[in-house]
Amino acid sequence: MTIRIFDFADGFTSANAPSASGVAATNYPQFANDAAFEAEYTAVDGSVYYNTTIDKVKIYENGAWVENASFEA
Repeated sequence: MTIRIFDFADGFTSANAPSASGVAATNYPQFANDAAFEAEYTAVDGSVYYNTTIDKVKIYENGAWVENASFEA
């Protein structure tokens, strides 16, 4: 068993694992690829979408798209 202690700037600490409540692939705009996203939006650092082809969330960071997370159906 792993115990995670998070010490935040405001002094809050927790011995519980972080919760990703409400994070699901359907909560992101969905596109087949980076080009499809960029056809509708201008990608800037922090842009995020769900890539339906590879089943991953992609985030635009430092001028490039990076894979961040996988979602299983």
